[in-house]
Amino acid sequence: MSEPTNDFACDAGAQDFTATAYRDGKGGRRVAVKGTCSCHTPGFKLKLELASPPLVPTPDELHLNLTEDEPSGLVAQVITPTDVEGTFEIGDEVERVLIRNRGFSVPVKEG
Repeated sequence: MSEPTNDFACDAGAQDFTATAYRDGKGGRRVAVKGTCSCHTPGFKLKLELASPPLVPTPDELHLNLTEDEPSGLVAQVITPTDVEGTFEIGDEVERVLIRNRGFSVPVKEG
């Protein structure tokens, strides 16, 4: 897992993520993005969401944001591995997934 480098409660880096492309039943290309983050407490809910399109188009990248929902109530202060995953439609030209709000990218591998 990555070392803390930002103001997020859950730490993430490229080494913690994979992106695997495959064809669905209709022939479309999809990518499954999976990762494990180190959260400062248990109970965090993580989600990958499409980011707004960049000002300069980058057809070889899928832009995502990693969002955090904090746990409610009292929780133990212990570093907890927390999984996140999402599946997205992509074009044939996509070679990387950029987790924009965390500043890292992951190469897309064919599955």
